[in-house]
Amino acid sequence: MLHRRSESVPILGIPPDSLDEVESEGSSWYNGLEVSLTKRLSHGLQFLASYTFSKTLDTDGADVNGTSAGTVLTLGDQNSPGHRWGRTSFDRPQRFILSGTWTSPSPSHGVKGALLGGWDLAAIVTIQSGSALTIAYANASNTFGISEDRAQLSGSCAKSQIVISGSVQSKLNNYFDKACFTTPPIIGADGKGTAFGDSATGIVDGPGQANIDLSISKNIPLRWPQQGSNLQFRAEFFNASNHPQFSNPDNNFSSETFGVISSTSVNPRVGQLALKLSF
Repeated sequence: MLHRRSESVPILGIPPDSLDEVESEGSSWYNGLEVSLTKRLSHGLQFLASYTFSKTLDTDGADVNGTSAGTVLTLGDQNSPGHRWGRTSFDRPQRFILSGTWTSPSPSHGVKGALLGGWDLAAIVTIQSGSALTIAYANASNTFGISEDRAQLSGSCAKSQIVISGSVQSKLNNYFDKACFTTPPIIGADGKGTAFGDSATGIVDGPGQANIDLSISKNIPLRWPQQGSNLQFRAEFFNASNHPQFSNPDNNFSSETFGVISSTSVNPRVGQLALKLSF
């Protein structure tokens, strides 16, 4: 269900953005290439590698603004699906997942078997590009009464220059080049009212992610409390490399913190130990 605001409200005393029209509307399009490679258990090893190259477009992928009434508003011209068409906020062009387990070969009897046998190693590696970002702009001077808009391109930058080059850590306080954007042009007869911003929906990518989770376990066969019992020790590490992975920056051009990244998307390394007795 799409909630959109009526733009032409010829009733004196009622602001245009105080009336809502509720209707079912929208369209979406997805294309993707999916490739996977599987290695079945042999020599103690098995793994699954999956890669996806895709693109997702729709008319309402930037529905990031809400109101106190609970409605969700897309950015820009509510009566123009073509103006709102672009990459969805969850679009990630590339994603690679590698998962695998390995059981160490070892003697099956005696002291060596007890010490070296029963070890298992498992890992999950996730590498993906950042999600699509739309540059928002809160514009109370919009001629059509729609204050939830997108920023205007200044024309001084190529698309590749909108995100400042370098590592994410080097641009935590200025992810975007602010000079690439400006306020929408004035079109009102009063010299104040503006048109809609012309920057595209999902114009750039946010920070990508690269993460590895590991686990190692040791299974010890027991005869107590009954035959066939098993004691398992397990150690697990999430974000095992302790690699910082950052959330999306503030994408509102009218905000004082525009382009600032203030949080991470994944916790620092977390480890946990477990001991399980099965009988």
